[in-house]
Amino acid sequence: MPKTLCLLHANCQGQALRPLLENSPAFARLFHLRHYTNYTREVIERESLRHCGLFLYQRLGARWGEFSTEHLLSCLPSKCQCIEIPNFFFKGYWPTWTHGDKSIDFADSLLNALLERGLALHEALRVYLRAGPALLGDAAAVAEESLGAAESREAACPVRCTPLLRERWREEQMFLTINHPGRSLLFHLADGLLGLLGLGCLPEAAKRVYRHPDDDFWLPIHPLLKDMLGLPFVRSDRRYPVFAASLTHREYTGCYLACRAQGVKDLVSFLRNLPRGFGTEVGRQIRTPY
Repeated sequence: MPKTLCLLHANCQGQALRPLLENSPAFARLFHLRHYTNYTREVIERESLRHCGLFLYQRLGARWGEFSTEHLLSCLPSKCQCIEIPNFFFKGYWPTWTHGDKSIDFADSLLNALLERGLALHEALRVYLRAGPALLGDAAAVAEESLGAAESREAACPVRCTPLLRERWREEQMFLTINHPGRSLLFHLADGLLGLLGLGCLPEAAKRVYRHPDDDFWLPIHPLLKDMLGLPFVRSDRRYPVFAASLTHREYTGCYLACRAQGVKDLVSFLRNLPRGFGTEVGRQIRTPY
């Protein structure tokens, strides 16, 4: 019996979801899955759209033209089952992250402001590491605003993940970076989709063998948020996976400041090229107690 074609039209989060579905025997027995990355405008062939029996998608608005959700839905056969999935984003662990500055990856509004005041690297690092509510702002309010926005984004999704995020985000790190959900949220989404399709629940075996495609980079969290937000998994000496390296929050911040001061936009490429076990030369040069 031929398998039904399933198209997954999503951002990089689709790549994280895909193996969970494909490693679920009930799903794999019925569906052949293809992932198309939406934000890169990857073209879905007309033939694939005509033969699609299950369309999983993260919504794109009208400004995306032929890649918009409404246009793609109009190209699908009438019997195709269409399911919207959440577009994950959470700023709660990184309240000073900003999308308004395109001059560097993972821009930090507080670090940028300190540099713009003319502070030297070691001064900016010292002020940032010792920042309290007066500088970091109302981190709890930022988290709540982010949760509210997530609830609005997934209002039309039959599988909702924000309730789980609300329940656990303080006791368990639920995101690796602002837009890379961790295992718990992905497991919840896959489990919900399988149930919606009448295919039972996510097998324990699929969870055991799962390898998160973004597990090599966890954006470090400011240690002062441990007490401000009550996050037991945050510590000043915690080392986060940063591609081949393993960095504390202080070491990562040193890398960020060095790149920012030198006008280096591609922080990610810089971090990818750090040697394994890197203790950061910047961290050794900028002498300041935590």
